[in-house]
Amino acid sequence: RKFILDDILKWIVDIVAFVALGILFIIYMCDTAKMIGNSMAPCLNNGESVLINKVSYALSEPKRYDVIVFKDEEDKLTIKRIIGLPGEQIKIEDSKIYIKNSDGETVLDDKYCKDKFEAGYVTEYVKIPMGEYFVLGDSRNVSEDSRFLYVGNIKEENIIGKAWMIYSPSNRIGFID
Repeated sequence: RKFILDDILKWIVDIVAFVALGILFIIYMCDTAKMIGNSMAPCLNNGESVLINKVSYALSEPKRYDVIVFKDEEDKLTIKRIIGLPGEQIKIEDSKIYIKNSDGETVLDDKYCKDKFEAGYVTEYVKIPMGEYFVLGDSRNVSEDSRFLYVGNIKEENIIGKAWMIYSPSNRIGFID
């Protein structure tokens, strides 16, 4: 009898510790956001919920093509994809994205959008200031993003983290590309 009670007590302590660690992980290292609109379709659709890795950018810099969650001017969480990095120059011409940096000029291989889209104000090279990122939605024809002056670049301090997984609805659970 004593052994059974010890085993049950050990299981209870293990479960409580596991749940407590899970809650601490979610509170301090993770967050959630809901996709509003279709600007990131087909990667993310309206109403889908994502998990945010809040620690990743404490350990490394955001990278091109990362899907990020940031606070906009109205403190609303917004989800977009990083296209231009700090210090680079960017322009859009004929729905092609040109990047100039220390390696020279390149046309991005844009696997996220094959449609024609508006260039906004970046019809000539525009330099991205240090500490800022140029973001676009994957569904560019319905996206309000860095191409438009009223949105502009995203400051690093406004980035909450990297969106890494869809967790709702259940038929769409999976990692974000």
